[in-house]
Amino acid sequence: MVQLSSSAPRRTYISRIILGFLVLLILVGVVSGGAYLYLRYSSPSRWSDPVQQLQKDKIAPSLALLTLTGVNDLEVVNRSLMEEKLETAYATILFGTELANGERVGSLLLLGQAYTAAGDNGRAQLCYQQANLITTLSPTLSDFAKASAYLEIGEGLAQLGNRGEALFNYDQAHIVTLHSLYMRDPHRADVLGKLATAYEVLGEGTRASECSAQQAEIRYVFDEPEEASESPPEQPMSPFTMDIPEPTAAMVASYEQRRVEVLQELIGFLEGASQGEAIPEDLMTDVTQALLNEDEARQGVYEQQLAGASSMVLKIGVAEAWVDWLVVKYRTALGGYGLQLVPAWTDHSADIEAQLNVAYLELHNTYDEQISTFSDNTAIDRAWFHVFRFEIEQGRLGLYPDYPEEELLSQLTEASERLIASGDSSLYVEVVYEGDTPLFSLAATE
Repeated sequence: MVQLSSSAPRRTYISRIILGFLVLLILVGVVSGGAYLYLRYSSPSRWSDPVQQLQKDKIAPSLALLTLTGVNDLEVVNRSLMEEKLETAYATILFGTELANGERVGSLLLLGQAYTAAGDNGRAQLCYQQANLITTLSPTLSDFAKASAYLEIGEGLAQLGNRGEALFNYDQAHIVTLHSLYMRDPHRADVLGKLATAYEVLGEGTRASECSAQQAEIRYVFDEPEEASESPPEQPMSPFTMDIPEPTAAMVASYEQRRVEVLQELIGFLEGASQGEAIPEDLMTDVTQALLNEDEARQGVYEQQLAGASSMVLKIGVAEAWVDWLVVKYRTALGGYGLQLVPAWTDHSADIEAQLNVAYLELHNTYDEQISTFSDNTAIDRAWFHVFRFEIEQGRLGLYPDYPEEELLSQLTEASERLIASGDSSLYVEVVYEGDTPLFSLAATE
C-alpha cells in the first residue's frame, strides 16, 4: 500500500494561492490600465453654465460698480484680484464687454490660481474650463497664444489633481504647436520645451521625450536673433471680430453721464458706510431711474441707427453695441453687481433674455448681409467659421441665453468640412459629445 505524502495537498493549496494572486494582479493591471487610459484620453468633465454659477452674494458692489462709471473691465478685474474679491473678478470677467479674448483668458488663469490658493478647487476648475472654451473657439487669439494658454490651463488643472483634463490641454497645446500655419519656429521650440517638462511631471515620459526631440529638431533648423522670437506672431484676423467703435449719440451720452454721476455717489456711500448701514432710498431711486432712462434712450437710438446705417461697418458696430448694452442689463437683472439696482429688471429677467436673443439674431443677420457681398466661396466659409465660433462661445458662456445650439454646431461642422475640402489646412474645431453636452477641441486636417 502506497502512502500519499501529506505535503501534496499543501502544495496544491499554495499553488491555488499563487494562481489567485496572479489573477488578482492581472485584474488590478486591467483596471488600472483602463483607468489610466480613461484619464489620459477622456474629454473634459461635464460643463457648467458660467452664468448659473454666479454667486452674487459674494460680489463687492463698490468694486463691481466701477465698470459702470467708466473704469476699464481689466482694471476692475486686477483690483478685485489684488483685494481678494474673487467673485467680483469672476463676474467682471464673465460679463465684461471690453475684454479681448486674450485678456479674458489671462484673467481666468489668474483667477483660477487665486481660487486654488484659497482652497476652492471647484471654482478654480470652473475658471480653467471657461479658459479652455474661449481658447478653443476664439477666432482672434493667435496660435501661439492658444498653445501657451492650453499649457497654463493644463498646469492649473494638474495642480488640482485633475490629470485627465490636464493631459487633454497639454495635448491641445501640442497639436497647435505642431500643426499651426502661423507660429514661428522659436515660439514652437519654446512651447515644446515647456510641454516636455509638463508631461514629465505627470509621468508621461514617452510624450516628454517626443516633445524634447521635436524641440531639438526645430532649434537645429532655425537660426533667428533672439529679438525676432519675441515679436508678436502673425495671424489673419476675422473682420467680424475686430473691435468697431460704438457710434456716438448725444442723447445716449447725456444719459450715460447721469448714470456715471449717480453710481459714483453710490460707490462713495458704500466705501464710507459702516457694516450693515442701509443705502439711502433716494440714492437707490436715482440709480434705478438713471439706468431705466439710459436703457430707453439706447434702445431708441440703436433702432434708428440700425435702420439708417450708411455702411455695413457702422451697422455691425451698432448691432455689437446693442448686444453689449443688453449684457450689462442682463448682469444687472441677475444681481451681478452685488446689488439689486433695477428691481423691475430682476423681476422680468426672462424678458431681458428674450431681448438678448433678438439682438444676437440681428447681429447674425448683419454679418450675413456683409458676408453675402463676398465673391469667393472660401472667404465666405472662413467668415462663417469665425461667426459660428463666436456665437457658440457666447452661448456656452451663458451670455446668449437661448442660442440655437444644435443648428450652430451643425453649421460650424459643415463650414469646417467645406474649408477642409477646399484645401484649407488650418486647425479646425472638432465637436464631440459627453452625453448631451457638446465639448470642443482643436484638430489638424489629415
